[in-house]
Amino acid sequence: MRSYFDVDRQTYPTRVGPVELPILYYNAAAVFASFLVDEDKAQAVLPPELKAVTLRPGKGLVTVAFFEYVDTSVGPYNEMGVAVAGHPVKAKFKDTAAWHWGQSSLPGMYVADLPVTTAAAHAAGHDCWGYPKIIVPIDFQLRDRDLDCAVRSEDGRDLLCRLSGRVGAGVKMSAPNLMTYTLFKGQLLRTVINTRGRMRHGLGGEVRLQCDGGGAHPLSARLRGLGLHGARPLMVQTIQGMHAILPSGVPVK
Repeated sequence: MRSYFDVDRQTYPTRVGPVELPILYYNAAAVFASFLVDEDKAQAVLPPELKAVTLRPGKGLVTVAFFEYVDTSVGPYNEMGVAVAGHPVKAKFKDTAAWHWGQSSLPGMYVADLPVTTAAAHAAGHDCWGYPKIIVPIDFQLRDRDLDCAVRSEDGRDLLCRLSGRVGAGVKMSAPNLMTYTLFKGQLLRTVINTRGRMRHGLGGEVRLQCDGGGAHPLSARLRGLGLHGARPLMVQTIQGMHAILPSGVPVK
């Protein structure tokens, strides 16, 4: 049997040189905080090709995630993401039992913001998927149920957002695959990220998101516009020692 990371790879050009896809993540930690927001605010973030997923009437889903990539095929870096749950407007869900990873109609997370800490990660994400990346300092701390993660302005002076606190009670299960949507050269792309590891799924507990700093910075402004300043997440998922494979995206037709 082939090992987890023994996959076929191809070379893609980027502004800082070639990169091999899929990108391989040999050791990573992550925090995913999921928030309910007003459906109209969620929809306003999505492109016309996507419709907001509603978990209950009038409420969409936004995830704020932080990553510490300790060892990857493009070098170590940190990352933060803001993503809104959506599905293609042309999708027809007549047979929900048939949903599986890889279907173009499956709900996924549209990536609205994706700051990173290195030029290599910025170039690969932007040039291969259209991920909306900027390069800024990102702090990541995860100790059991306690977390403290933050994004700072380019010069490090302003705190654009901070997710911190103690996660509530939860259980550990296998990490699910992740699916993202991005717009790349006017085309909606779907990317399924294969993950492996034990993920803790917990209640929001004492965790809070603060995003009152940063002034008019687009990241802080988006989070405030979604109504997330001072918000407590519905659920927080954490994982350490995660493995992941990030392949190229597939056009959604």
